[in-house]
Amino acid sequence: MSCLSIFKSQEKLRAYWFSILGLVFTVLTLLAGYQLVSNWVKHEDWSALLDVVPSMFTILTIYVITMLTANIIALILIRGKSKNTNDNLMKKR
Repeated sequence: MSCLSIFKSQEKLRAYWFSILGLVFTVLTLLAGYQLVSNWVKHEDWSALLDVVPSMFTILTIYVITMLTANIIALILIRGKSKNTNDNLMKKR
């Protein structure tokens, strides 16, 4: 039973790490986009800003919402599995 418990805790830990990495990649993507726009402002490339920024905002908003939703769903599923596992272990005792 101890081996099963260790395996489940490692699986849960791995899922949390993937969730955290997903959020980190989201933040890094947003920072890269902000840096790109910042460089265009420094070089006074107004035409690039006018072409890209409106659509960039929409795309990044959809990206962030998608990543947050995916992470929330993953965390809900992880908690559901851990509750089911704990319930099954209690019933066996």
